[in-house]
Amino acid sequence: MKTETVLTREIDTLANVHWHGREVGEVMKGLIREAIRGGADVLGPQPNTEKSLITATQVLEYVGSAKAYCLPSPDTRLTFLPFVMLTEETTREELVNCKIAGISDGKIYPRLRTTKSANGVRHYGRILPVVRWCGEIGIRVHNHFEHPNMIHGNRDAEYLCLAVAEMFLEETGAVIFWEHASDARCIPAWKYFAGKYPGRFFVTVTAHHLAWNEDQAFGNVRLICKPPLKTERDRLALVQLVCDGHPWVMAGADDAAHDVNAKHVHDGKCACGAFTTPFLHQIYAHALSKLLETAGGTRTYINFTSRNARKIHGLPPASRVIALVNKPFRIPPSCQIGPWTVESAGAGETIDWSMVPEKPAAS
Repeated sequence: MKTETVLTREIDTLANVHWHGREVGEVMKGLIREAIRGGADVLGPQPNTEKSLITATQVLEYVGSAKAYCLPSPDTRLTFLPFVMLTEETTREELVNCKIAGISDGKIYPRLRTTKSANGVRHYGRILPVVRWCGEIGIRVHNHFEHPNMIHGNRDAEYLCLAVAEMFLEETGAVIFWEHASDARCIPAWKYFAGKYPGRFFVTVTAHHLAWNEDQAFGNVRLICKPPLKTERDRLALVQLVCDGHPWVMAGADDAAHDVNAKHVHDGKCACGAFTTPFLHQIYAHALSKLLETAGGTRTYINFTSRNARKIHGLPPASRVIALVNKPFRIPPSCQIGPWTVESAGAGETIDWSMVPEKPAAS
């Protein structure tokens, strides 16, 4: 009888520079616990909370509360990457305050295109001075690139932001992040931007956009997210983009939790967000299995999920080593996150990789 080979891969902990911590309290405590369980030691808390984090003071209070009240223990090895929300009303003075406070990342949302984006941008031309100031001060500009004009449908809203990204790159000196990439039509332009503006253009990719497509999301509210999942052709092209090993491409989970009552609704629309937090490394490994077949591919996987972001953001090396083994793992139907019951993307599905107990990273 032929014995099947079981692969085990030791990899760095995740640097998740796109994490939703929600409001300070029991939900956040649960989300931090699950993020650590999912293999992360860096979290970039997004500023689209109930009260948008638009000042340095608000950001520091939020991150400080996360550290003081929500970490499992004081010695938990977890680094927070603070974000401020950038709006058309953001002043240069406030950006200077942010930089002094150690906040070097800002986030632009398109108004009403995603969760809690009432303070999002309406007119990209009017936020151009803010982006220019960020470049002068040294604040990286992260973008949820979907066009805010609702005349454009969900399927095209991301693609139509290519001209906006090019404007930001041409007219300012800011470092630009294109977050949660989903539309493969953009890939040639992303490669052009990265080549023409080295060190100033970066792309993040979620696990759910790599693992599933829009046909699988049809009728499955757990896979409804913004930007929406696209075609299988898009998914395969994104997988190939990651496998190509570009240093400007990195993980960013956008692992947004919503209570089951916000996703399964009888009136109105479901909440956006694909929750992947507790199984994040496993889902990335499942989508990028071909990388983990070789030593060179494993290095590319580690760079994508951890080291590219650490280098760009000046973050510490991975604090732990994660061991993944290519044995089937069934994603549980739900997780209890404080008072919320949260159903994961892919709930009930079996994926190809399991996680084994961790050990400290080599010093």
